[in-house]
Amino acid sequence: MDEVLLSARQLTKRFGGLAAVHGVSVDLWRGRIHAVIGPNGAGKSTLTNLLSGDLPPTSGQVQLGTTDVTGWAPERISRQGLGRSYQKTNIFMPLTVHENVRL
Repeated sequence: MDEVLLSARQLTKRFGGLAAVHGVSVDLWRGRIHAVIGPNGAGKSTLTNLLSGDLPPTSGQVQLGTTDVTGWAPERISRQGLGRSYQKTNIFMPLTVHENVRL
C-alpha cells in the first residue's frame, strides 16, 4: 500500500537575505529509498533540520503522516516517530573497528 510517511510543501528557510532552502516540496513514501544529493551549500543539511524540527521554517509546511508538525520541537516530533542522527566522525581508540562502527 502506498503511504506518504513524511511530506514537505513549499518549504523555505531564510537566513537574512539568503534562502538556504526555497520552495521545496517532497513526499517520502513507505518502503522506498530516498536520497537528497547536491554540492556543498545546496541546503541538504538545512532541509534535514527543517524536516526534523531542528530549525523552524520561514514558510511552508511539514507533515508527518496526516499530522502537521510544522514548527514543532524536535523532541515532540521524535515522539511521533521521526528522529535523526548526526554524522559522527570520531574514532574511539580503545574500541575495535567493529565497536566503533556499532556506535
